[in-house]
Amino acid sequence: MDTIRFVKSFSKGQITIPKSLRDSLGMTDDFWLKLYAQNGRIIAEPVNEEKNKVDYAKKLLTVKGKWFSADEIVDNRKQIEKQLEKRAR
Repeated sequence: MDTIRFVKSFSKGQITIPKSLRDSLGMTDDFWLKLYAQNGRIIAEPVNEEKNKVDYAKKLLTVKGKWFSADEIVDNRKQIEKQLEKRAR
């Protein structure tokens, strides 16, 4: 049986996934989601495989845009590179 919960976004579009939903999907407190729009809906799928997380992190390193400041991009890139190094060990 599917669990349905209604959530309200925070000021910048952030949402909280209720613990009962995370538990029903076997998600820990530290998780990744694959998000995409389909037929006017937002689809969020948990990323369970470690390989997918690494591939996604590598893809993030190639993203270029103006929605972050240059300092934020550098800081985010450093954090992602550290995570990739840890996983490579």
